[in-house]
Amino acid sequence: MDAMEAAKTLAQSSGAIIAVSGTVDIITYGHQVVGAHNGVPMMQKITATGCAITALIAAFVAVDPLHALEATASALSIFGIAGEMGMDMANGPASLRMHFIDSLYNLDQASVSSRLKITSL
Repeated sequence: MDAMEAAKTLAQSSGAIIAVSGTVDIITYGHQVVGAHNGVPMMQKITATGCAITALIAAFVAVDPLHALEATASALSIFGIAGEMGMDMANGPASLRMHFIDSLYNLDQASVSSRLKITSL
């Protein structure tokens, strides 16, 4: 809850969309707050996932800049979905990295639709 309040305050003062990763990823522009509930804890053990999700968020926002909050939440959830799918086949962080990348590459609409967990907070 502290992270949510800090994110809202930063978003209001900066005018930016703020995303805070965690068990539930928090996304806000200061007034509305949504949570992306996808992902697995072991993703924290994989180097460069922060850089990769930042690039994915940028790509999603570039496609739909008028809906940056939704684009950011979607990117975080899709990244998390690929992590969940990769974890189904992984034995540890090294194999999760490989299976995560394969899962991200092979994502389809059915997989995303059945696993997407974005809620209003």
